[in-house]
Amino acid sequence: MFRKGIKKITSVILTTALLMSCFCVSDISVFADRESETEESADTLSLSSTDSGIDRLNTDYTTVSAGYSAELYSGDAILLKIDEIADDTSKSFLTSDNYDYSNDVLSVKAGDVVTLNVDVPATAQYVMSFDYLSYDESILPVEIGLKVDGEYPFYETRSMLFETTWVSGEVDIDRYGNEIVSLPDKSIRWEHKALMDASYRRSDELLLELRAGSHELELVMQEGSVLLGNITLSAKTEIKEYTGSKKAEGSALITIEAENFYERNDSSIHGVGEYEASLSPISATTTVLNIIDEDSFNEAGQRVTYKFNAENAGYYYIGMNYRQSEKNDFPVFVDFRIDGEIPNTEFKAYALPSNSKFGKTTLTDSEGNRLSVYLDKGEHTISLTINADNLRYALESVDRIMSGISDLSLEVTKVAGTNRDKYRDLKLTRYIPDLQSRLQGWVDELYDIADRAKVYVNAKDADDVAAFSYLLIAADQLQSLADEPNELVYRVNELSTSVNSINTQIANFVDLINDNDLSIDRIYIYQEGAHLPGGAGFFNAIGTAVIRFVHSFFGQSYSASNTDGSHIQVWVNRPRTYVEIMQKMIDEEFTPQTGIEVDLCIMTDAQKLILSNASGDTPDIATGINYSIPYDLAIRGALVDLTKFDDYKEVFGRYSEGLLVPSVVEGGLYSLPETMNFYVMFYRTDILDKLGLEVPETIDELVAMLPDLQMRGLNVCYPTAPMLAMRNFHGTTPLIYQNGGSLYGETALDITVDSEETVTGFTELTELFTLYDLPVDVPNFYQHFRNGDLPIGIADFNSYNLILNAAPEIANSWSIALIPGVRDEETGEILRYMSGGAESSVMFRSDDEREEKAWRYMEWWSRAETQAEFGQRLQILYGDEYIWPTANLEAFAMLPYPTSDKDTIMEQARYILEAPRLPGSYMMERELSNAYNDVVVNGETIRSRIDDVAKTVSRETERKLEEFGYIDSDGNVIRIYTVPTVETVHEILTR
Repeated sequence: MFRKGIKKITSVILTTALLMSCFCVSDISVFADRESETEESADTLSLSSTDSGIDRLNTDYTTVSAGYSAELYSGDAILLKIDEIADDTSKSFLTSDNYDYSNDVLSVKAGDVVTLNVDVPATAQYVMSFDYLSYDESILPVEIGLKVDGEYPFYETRSMLFETTWVSGEVDIDRYGNEIVSLPDKSIRWEHKALMDASYRRSDELLLELRAGSHELELVMQEGSVLLGNITLSAKTEIKEYTGSKKAEGSALITIEAENFYERNDSSIHGVGEYEASLSPISATTTVLNIIDEDSFNEAGQRVTYKFNAENAGYYYIGMNYRQSEKNDFPVFVDFRIDGEIPNTEFKAYALPSNSKFGKTTLTDSEGNRLSVYLDKGEHTISLTINADNLRYALESVDRIMSGISDLSLEVTKVAGTNRDKYRDLKLTRYIPDLQSRLQGWVDELYDIADRAKVYVNAKDADDVAAFSYLLIAADQLQSLADEPNELVYRVNELSTSVNSINTQIANFVDLINDNDLSIDRIYIYQEGAHLPGGAGFFNAIGTAVIRFVHSFFGQSYSASNTDGSHIQVWVNRPRTYVEIMQKMIDEEFTPQTGIEVDLCIMTDAQKLILSNASGDTPDIATGINYSIPYDLAIRGALVDLTKFDDYKEVFGRYSEGLLVPSVVEGGLYSLPETMNFYVMFYRTDILDKLGLEVPETIDELVAMLPDLQMRGLNVCYPTAPMLAMRNFHGTTPLIYQNGGSLYGETALDITVDSEETVTGFTELTELFTLYDLPVDVPNFYQHFRNGDLPIGIADFNSYNLILNAAPEIANSWSIALIPGVRDEETGEILRYMSGGAESSVMFRSDDEREEKAWRYMEWWSRAETQAEFGQRLQILYGDEYIWPTANLEAFAMLPYPTSDKDTIMEQARYILEAPRLPGSYMMERELSNAYNDVVVNGETIRSRIDDVAKTVSRETERKLEEFGYIDSDGNVIRIYTVPTVETVHEILTR
């Protein structure tokens, strides 16, 4: 009763708010001529970004440092010994296990807070730098927040990254003779780094303005385990001015293969093999790594280092064979360092022009003179770091414009309400007097941003800067609004909420301009008399191409046609990058341990397994298949009941019991979960802070927030909204289970979708849309979350990966939380049941010996240490976006997810509860989707529609039970089909 009362009250509040909004708008004309009241109203209605929470735009380094008044420090470096400046509490972190350091150091990990007391000799602007050593196995960079005297000096100090160095090993060769990416080693050594912008929009150190006297530093450990050494205060690093270039006399030529790194600061930077005549090395019959993979070397701040030897002292030119085609007709900027130092200003943010195909270039100055560097005889290093300094002005400007546009969208909605009736007469400029000037100002600023970029492409007009075309599209849209500002009432979605909104266009620009995609084949260190090598000659290229064409008909790697029948055959429904790592781990670990040979084959379509079963051409194991497929194979007798193996309890005990429900068929377990598609609640911390809203714990609390959100044009995304084709069990069942409902009773013929509890849950689901006006269709939650018009949403792993790795402009402005659930009236527990099924592994029937060998492989592959190693290798080699969502929770705890997120995801995994799979259950899923659409979209009544669902599902269930021999044609029960539940799973694992 209490929950129903809350819903009614909230409904009244929401309806009243909407009516009041319409009332205010309809009566605005009464006050149209009262200018002073109008201006006061506009001031009241505007949303300030400084109301509460973190004001990123007004506290960033650019803004704060513009107000510095102290002189730059110019004295000698000031060493602050960590064991002397740590306060009494922080001294508990001291350790003598200091990895060959001059004094004791602090050993700290995520969650620790260290307080340091320092004395500053003079008021000045300082570079503050740290000695640190990251000693754990995590691939995530160390992340630290810095407070000075209890406050963050500027926004960037809330989260600073301290990377580690990665060194390359020998090139790996797979069993087919192809070169594959080798696993780099984390260099456990002392590093030294100054305060830097974690986004690397600024490549220089961030200066701290400190007054003379004592200061308290507070280091908040956010990620990683690290030994913290001494801190240094020093002067700003100055780069020598370019005064001209000397001729590089001589004939020396040093060629560096770019894929052969000496060091890099990001483990995911790697080589890749491409076939092109101009590249080196090249092979007609095997894959050889011959270039830097442009998808891995694309972010500002990424650095690669190479070691080379100069046999003679002298001046040398620097050239390279490269490709950079992601930014159409716009350069990528690179810092070139020799022996760790930028030689002069010409080597800073050097512009590498757009190049759609590989081509050679030599570094030159602005007048076309080749740049040279002096090298002593002996060993040297050359480093290339992607630089974004020349784009910082654009990125910071569009940040402010996007924020202003979002605030204007909210402001217009507060003035006009959400009812955008075109027949209403509302002069918006009377309530937002500066509306037209704001819009026109953004138009002019966007054109100015593009205009300033002309110098980098030798363009005459801003329209010719192709890489900035998204900004010009946004400017044209804004100009259209500025020409008719009062029409904004009816076109407010064009600001930030529609799929093609102005903010979406600007966000597309940010994505494009941040994506550098630099691929390098070779680097040349050479002198005047040297001749740079060319590619293969015409006839050699033709001959190699012919050989490659002929070879393509034979011996394809990772294909079913190229396997040994005596080996265990595993079909993998994943890309080649995944399969290469799996095969390497098998060959290095599993086979030596067990003596069992395993061949992996890439499976492009998991649905072909059913056809393969019909033809008798099945593998021993299939993995990476959708979790719903095993039931269809098991019910037809194609799969092995994995409970036949002695250690099945230990193996299946590695997973959440709710995730195993679809694996159960007639008391057996026929599939082993591999990954999970976890759901969590995403929320924009900046927007909730502005509005003074708390993160909801229950559905009732979420509903209670809606008036505050919707009166400003904001809303919430529920998992059914992104499911455009069919609302599957992941969207339709959570609220049913949270309300104590079920789809089936004890047997398959006992359809309980029309039970009181299930109808209550389904009603609560549909009322989110029919009564509380949540958006029914959200094709792209990720984009709406970025825009801010859906600041709260329940979404899955794919959304998490996108937001974490492809939304840099809202970094540190969002978080995740547990799914809002339903409070159990008896226990007080909040039931947060949610689906989580993703991919599984199955074993096909064979002889006992092969099945035993196949089980040993499945047991090994599902181990926590194996899954953790695979996930770490995947992310180390290919980058942060290659997150492995293993279903093994022990392994999940070892994977390189952000610590705070990992804790939330693992807690939510406790509430995974999948719908059972049984004869006719596909009809239950389909009919629930149809019922949802009929109620939410077509306005049908819930009770009658659910009754139809029960009848349709019952008929289809009977038909399928007859097909599989559970009932006869007269409906008489031959065998009872028991519906699996979590209790069933628990019983199987404990019997």
